[in-house]
Amino acid sequence: MRAREFMEADDASNANLLSTLSTLRDQTDQIRLDSLVNMVRRQPGSEMFNIDLLLQAQDRDPAVSELVDRIEADETGVKYVYLKPITSDDDAEVQSGPDMGDTSSSQIDPKKTVSAMAKRASSKRI
Repeated sequence: MRAREFMEADDASNANLLSTLSTLRDQTDQIRLDSLVNMVRRQPGSEMFNIDLLLQAQDRDPAVSELVDRIEADETGVKYVYLKPITSDDDAEVQSGPDMGDTSSSQIDPKKTVSAMAKRASSKRI
């Protein structure tokens, strides 16, 4: 295997890791480390993904760091990946903006939510 092929495999693994983490973050706040590795391995191009690559991605890739809060073992010794909750300054502004006052989730204006999401997405592209 040539060096370029290794780099392409790492890029595919990293992209698959990001995709898996963002999907999981919508569903849960933690996952067993071995389960996450197996989920990423099942995706094409990530067959060689392992715990070491996950730790390297967390250290080197800011996008992974934005999704992963920490990796630590519980009281039984089983390691878990704890995901950061979905929050940002824009979300806080939308939920309790000056014109909205104290709001519950049923009173949030969907147009403002979509607008805040679009602003976040466009700011990450720059």
